[in-house]
Amino acid sequence: MKVTFDHVHLRCEDLDGAISYYEKIFDGKVLETVDVGRLKVVRMEIGGERIFLSSKLPDMEVEDSSGNPRWGLFQLAFTVEDLDTTVAELQAKGAELDYLIPEFKRAFFKGPDNVQIELIGM
Repeated sequence: MKVTFDHVHLRCEDLDGAISYYEKIFDGKVLETVDVGRLKVVRMEIGGERIFLSSKLPDMEVEDSSGNPRWGLFQLAFTVEDLDTTVAELQAKGAELDYLIPEFKRAFFKGPDNVQIELIGM
């Protein structure tokens, strides 16, 4: 059996804000917007991979993003060639750096909807 990656689907509190964030910070490209039943799904590409974004349905209850560990999507991780340069570029674009672990070539940013975004230096 051969399995290949297709996408990650993120449920967003503020769909337009999440789209803007991934476009601005990671040069994400909206590929298409589709309606799946009652759900608007925005398909994006970041770094050659696909992520799907959608908001909650009107009758859904969503737990607050308290910042505490929780079930659901926790982290997106991207490999970068030059960690220091990329961190500086993302901060210049307005991304909020959470913390760095230079000895492991790791940087962590706060993303929309309480998603942690990890950068892994090569």
